[in-house]
Amino acid sequence: MPTTRRDQYRFSTRLIHGKHRSEKWDYDHHVIPPRTASTTFRLDSVRRGQKGFQEFGAPPEAREGRRPTYIYDRLDEPTTAMLEDQYREAEGGESACAFACGMAAISAALMATCKAGNNIVAHPTMYGCTFSLLTNRLPRFGVATRFTDCSNVDALAGALDARTGAVYLETPANPTLECLDL
Repeated sequence: MPTTRRDQYRFSTRLIHGKHRSEKWDYDHHVIPPRTASTTFRLDSVRRGQKGFQEFGAPPEAREGRRPTYIYDRLDEPTTAMLEDQYREAEGGESACAFACGMAAISAALMATCKAGNNIVAHPTMYGCTFSLLTNRLPRFGVATRFTDCSNVDALAGALDARTGAVYLETPANPTLECLDL
């Protein structure tokens, strides 16, 4: 199959159609990558399972250019991996991470940026489950939340300190649709 240089296509075309080929999928028998609905993948042998776990644990540069050996979808699977490649391309970033829902993304982002002893400065209007995360769950891990009017720059600046690990706000805020000027 002939390969095409990526720079021959405009950015909008690449976002719609993606890469012509991806190391995330075996194109030997597919023209378009099928949507994967599997949570576990067939491992013909213990060696194949071992290979999959070793690849997953290896640094990204050691995996470049190789098709992954998929073992379990919570570790990696082709449909999500190709979506993440598209996000990375769209944002011009080094990597991207897709989540099953907004709360998964919010939880991961806050837990990745904060550690015990940190605080989060947050606007008081937010999705109820996020409020519960900030007031019920994260304090158990030593992360406190201070609520302040993030639409007031002076109030926001006054709430920040050396232990602030994140500022959290939604715009438009759920459920009131209050729009904060970022």
